[in-house]
Amino acid sequence: MARVALIKLFTGLNLGVSQLSGDLRRAGHDTRIIYFKDFLCVPAEETHRYLVTDYALTNVAERGREYVWNCYTPFSDREYDLLFELLEEFHPDLIGFSLTALPMKAAAEVTAKVKQRFDVPVIWGGPGPTIQPQVALEHADLVCHGEGEELIVELANRLDTGADYADIPGLWLKRDGEIVRNPDAPLLDLDAIAIPDFDPARTFHVNDDTLRRNVYPLFLGTQYVIMTQRGCPFSCSFCVESVYQDMFGKKNSLRRRSVDLVIEELVAAKRTLNIRHVMFYDDVFTVNPRWLREFAPRYKAEVGLPFWCYTYPTTTRREDILLLKDAGLRSITMGIQSGSDEILKDFNRPVAQQRAHEAAKIIAECGVEAYFDLITKVEFEKDEHCRQTFEFLLDFPREMRTVGFGAMVSFPEYGYTRRVAETNAQLSLSQREYTYYHKLYLLTRTRVPRPVVKAIGTSRLFRRYPWLIDPLLPKKLPMMFLSDDNEYADEVLNLPHAQAIIPGGRLDRGADAAEAAAQA
Repeated sequence: MARVALIKLFTGLNLGVSQLSGDLRRAGHDTRIIYFKDFLCVPAEETHRYLVTDYALTNVAERGREYVWNCYTPFSDREYDLLFELLEEFHPDLIGFSLTALPMKAAAEVTAKVKQRFDVPVIWGGPGPTIQPQVALEHADLVCHGEGEELIVELANRLDTGADYADIPGLWLKRDGEIVRNPDAPLLDLDAIAIPDFDPARTFHVNDDTLRRNVYPLFLGTQYVIMTQRGCPFSCSFCVESVYQDMFGKKNSLRRRSVDLVIEELVAAKRTLNIRHVMFYDDVFTVNPRWLREFAPRYKAEVGLPFWCYTYPTTTRREDILLLKDAGLRSITMGIQSGSDEILKDFNRPVAQQRAHEAAKIIAECGVEAYFDLITKVEFEKDEHCRQTFEFLLDFPREMRTVGFGAMVSFPEYGYTRRVAETNAQLSLSQREYTYYHKLYLLTRTRVPRPVVKAIGTSRLFRRYPWLIDPLLPKKLPMMFLSDDNEYADEVLNLPHAQAIIPGGRLDRGADAAEAAAQA
């Protein structure tokens, strides 16, 4: 039996450590899961007080205010001591880091500290090391290139018996100063992988100089996160799935677990963990109607918890949404990303606006709490494209809510990133202009009459002074999915401000009147 310590650097939605622990334990090995440090979300103007990861995510939230998600405080000596105490208690034969692209620089620091104290191999895996394996090998002894369940079990088996592991498919390492790049392993049959391990008895959390033992991941609260499939039928240039398709082939990349195994996992989680909601993080949950028809009645009968999932405009069908709603679907998010056909083409995401409108109307008419995703601050975006997005949202069903807009991030090796580099593209709008458009986008989600919103969107006054829009915007956006707080935009209709608009949708030419209304 090998002992494998699995470290998730910064809490967040990376299920790798739990999945790998499940597979290792099924194979007879012992594991510990350590969540080391938390990410913080702070106002953009306060980021100078924190460390910020490369490729940090920016969210445009209430009244157009920007927040940066991936901030953190420096690793303290006490936090390192707590981490080392956990590892010394466990005596690992292997230490693994599960990483996205975000924390790789921080992971290099932590790995260096760990290697000073422990003479065991350190392996990095996850999307970040898979996309940049040579960068990862500058810090780790081993790198998992691709899916890691079979690889880490085979590695643990060989460490347990003292066998050489240099030829394991998908494993990268250095021998005699040369990089060994083993051929990639075939894509996994998802029914062959284990149920993820969320057992609190093996889960630890270190943050703010404090160690918490025996915890269900704190960032999940009462939610259970699950993926029933891997891969995506689409190839958006800003998404990691398009990179995986280039690396490992698109054919057969979209795979789904059987309904039997999905229900088995959820029934077990409901029995052993204090969960009240389920979050399906499949890229497009609604992709396969036949699977949904088998899944929905069994989920309703055997699990019966409210759930959230993602959908896509071209995979949103009325009969499926109604079926899922009956099974427990309470909340759903649909990717829109832009209201400009030209920008969607740059995203390799050709979705007709009419189809997006129809999908949103279906969701609204089915009575499901609905959200949409929007990507903003795009290098190829011009004023005309922002204007097109505003006009698209003017007619987009108001029932489609937002928790904020994500600014584009150019992750390494993505198709979008390559095109930015090849064309030397840069943002063409100023921060002030983006602030104006963000407020307009948010205004379309309020109960302000559409003619009024349209009039504000054509006024030079509001473009010059975008903060005049603020009294018409809610002071807060809705909580994330499956919250009990469904109140939205209660303070939106500010009547004194609305009085600055004359009948017919035209703005009063008196700037003083509009400014006075904004002060009210």
